[in-house]
Amino acid sequence: MGAMTAIMVGLGAASAVQQVMGGFSAKREAEYNASAITSEAAYNAGVYREQAGMIEKQKQLKAQQDDRIIRFTMGKTVAMTAAKGLELSGSPMAVMADTMTQLEMDKAISQYNFEMQKYGALSQAESTERRGATLSGQYRRSGDTAVMAGISGGLSTLFQTGAYVSQRNYISSSPVKTKINTSGRSGYGSGASAYNTLGVV
Repeated sequence: MGAMTAIMVGLGAASAVQQVMGGFSAKREAEYNASAITSEAAYNAGVYREQAGMIEKQKQLKAQQDDRIIRFTMGKTVAMTAAKGLELSGSPMAVMADTMTQLEMDKAISQYNFEMQKYGALSQAESTERRGATLSGQYRRSGDTAVMAGISGGLSTLFQTGAYVSQRNYISSSPVKTKINTSGRSGYGSGASAYNTLGVV
């Protein structure tokens, strides 16, 4: 193997190794990014779930407050009616029922608003996790693709280097065939005849 061939083989092998290592390096980076995205998504989702938990507590507390207001208002209405010497019927009863209905409606609206806030926070948590999983999967797939591309490129480089070396060795080992030009043969022949005529052997 000549020096030039050895250099070409060395360069080809080095290039192939570099391509393969580059693929694995890209995969490591992709795995790191995927892991970072997953961790960030889990953290943000946890924050949203904590927010949903706080909203649930606020909802329960508001329900208790509303119940106290309803009981207080009804009690006050009964007391005022009794103080006036009226029975709890007719107009006082209608007023009390209307007040009760309005308070219960306000409570229901308040509970609904809290429930929607809680639902929004939980939806954000799930959306964050899904988005993180999608991006993480994309990074991991790109890492796998980089590895395959590196291996494929390295094998292709080795194949091309082997083909080059084989071709070079074939050319260098083939015998050199010299083609004799016979276009001037008649001239040489006539010259030989002239020498023979003179008696030169």
